[in-house]
Amino acid sequence: MRKIRRRGNGHSSGHDNHPHEDIAQMRVIAGKFRGKRLLAPEGRGTRPTSEKVRESIFDILFSRGHTGGAVLDLFAGTGALGIEAISRGAESAVFVEKDPASAAIARKNLASLGICERVYNTDWKVAVRKLAGRKFDVIFLDPPYAQREENRLLKAISDNDLLADGGCIVVEHAADSYFDHAGYESDRRKYSDTGVTFLHRSHKKPLCIFPGTFDPFTRGHSDVVNKALDDFDAVIVAVAELTYKEGTTATDKRVRIAELSLQNTERVTIESFSGMLTDYAERKNCFELVRGIRNDEDRAHEAAIAEIYLKAQPRINITYYDADEPMISSHAVREMIRSGKTGALADFVCPGAFKDIIDIYG
Repeated sequence: MRKIRRRGNGHSSGHDNHPHEDIAQMRVIAGKFRGKRLLAPEGRGTRPTSEKVRESIFDILFSRGHTGGAVLDLFAGTGALGIEAISRGAESAVFVEKDPASAAIARKNLASLGICERVYNTDWKVAVRKLAGRKFDVIFLDPPYAQREENRLLKAISDNDLLADGGCIVVEHAADSYFDHAGYESDRRKYSDTGVTFLHRSHKKPLCIFPGTFDPFTRGHSDVVNKALDDFDAVIVAVAELTYKEGTTATDKRVRIAELSLQNTERVTIESFSGMLTDYAERKNCFELVRGIRNDEDRAHEAAIAEIYLKAQPRINITYYDADEPMISSHAVREMIRSGKTGALADFVCPGAFKDIIDIYG
């Protein structure tokens, strides 16, 4: 059997130095075309997708119910992924490949299987504009590793409204590559030097602000952050610089304790702010606030504060989370330290900040 080459991405380096390409073969792994041979260019210096990775990709897609619908492959190479999708039940597929030689082989592969689907021999940026508004249930992205185009691709897909509700974007990338996928829930897999990330549009809101004096930050505050992360992609813990509360600890120390408390929590930013909270929200272009509620007294207080916020900024929306009363109380923590009753303090503050809280408030 001839050596099987994996599919190229259409952006290979130095392919003009191989005007007379040898042709290798690869196969369809499963479905109605199982075992059928596909042509693939040999010696083009491309970075291909291995059969093992392809099989894993489709196993994961199948397990999540992606067994039909429309497929878009923006870096189709010779068409292996799109053809595999059709073989396994996809209703249609659109192939985009910039390299003319690879696009020609993709057309031959489709014709050999009697598949009448379109191959666009063009750059992905041109293709997404042409396809704007058309919905795809699965979108394959396999850009050249060195170009790190994942963020631009995700933005283009969003701007041109290409992903169907409940759809999945499959991104192949270098195993050590990380990219911003805010707005998507992700599942990242690693296969040797290859990484594959599965992205589903998140139903979470993108960002919220958790404001407060945090004097100091407590386990209860951490609980509110974790609850917020179930509803939002990211949380800003906003530590107020100026406050009506007397004897407030220096801002930098309160920020430091919050950082230590949340040092192992992802998707959280801690920063300080001055002035009106509504002005800060406008600067951050984020009008989703979260707060912890302990009791009826808190509810009454928060209702009054919310009325003030909404008069200043009608776009403000506040989500309230029930909090364990003593564990969220900064006042209780300060009183425990001042009275020397620190034996139970570990139940009220986060482990990473315990020592600093004792040092600062003791």
